[in-house]
Amino acid sequence: ISDSHFNVDLDETGESTLFIFSDSITNLEVGDEVALFDANGIIDDQGNTGEILVGMGTWTGEQLEVTAISGVDLSPFGGPILPGYIAGNTMTLKVFDASTGIKYNVNYTTSDGSGSFNGLLTNIDSITLTSCFD
Repeated sequence: ISDSHFNVDLDETGESTLFIFSDSITNLEVGDEVALFDANGIIDDQGNTGEILVGMGTWTGEQLEVTAISGVDLSPFGGPILPGYIAGNTMTLKVFDASTGIKYNVNYTTSDGSGSFNGLLTNIDSITLTSCFD
């Protein structure tokens, strides 16, 4: 049982992209949750696409590393389709503010990497909360 507001319900696929949240980020508080989404990722074993949560972490006030899980389509080889992000898509970031209980859509800037799911890494150096959502 988890107290998290964002819960990643994906199996590891062996392919991932690392997102590093710099300790210089000032508008997160200890206990806030960051959630990485692909707005057009693989959402099921049929290969359908849509918004999917591919990684999450809880801010501790120090650098945070979150690994996003890639989707993998092994169907051309007789294997399964595994849900996750699609390489080349841009990561969408959302935050749960633990002190207010509100979930926010977020804009972010990077000092390294593009914010794309590309198997490499992206360093996020600032975030801006933009709008609330349920």
